[in-house]
Amino acid sequence: MSQRLSENTIATLDATAGILLRCFIITVGAMLFTWLVFLIFGDFAYWIYSQMIEITRKEFDLFILYVMTFMKGVNVMFFLFPFIAIKWYLRGQR
Repeated sequence: MSQRLSENTIATLDATAGILLRCFIITVGAMLFTWLVFLIFGDFAYWIYSQMIEITRKEFDLFILYVMTFMKGVNVMFFLFPFIAIKWYLRGQR
């Protein structure tokens, strides 16, 4: 049987969960902002990238899709899953 956590430890874990949730929400907001920028200024962004490197529009769109998918995966793995795990653990302690 596991030992009961102190109130200080529970408060620390609860604060950590709150921080993780805020990080998740901020990252979702950043991804939405990035999506809006590329939705509105996609041609301009492609023009800038095509001046720096030789890239087709299809490759550029695919690159943006990969970056957004990677950001979503990292956001869920590093912020949402730990938040859920901490909340789940704390629910068992109370």
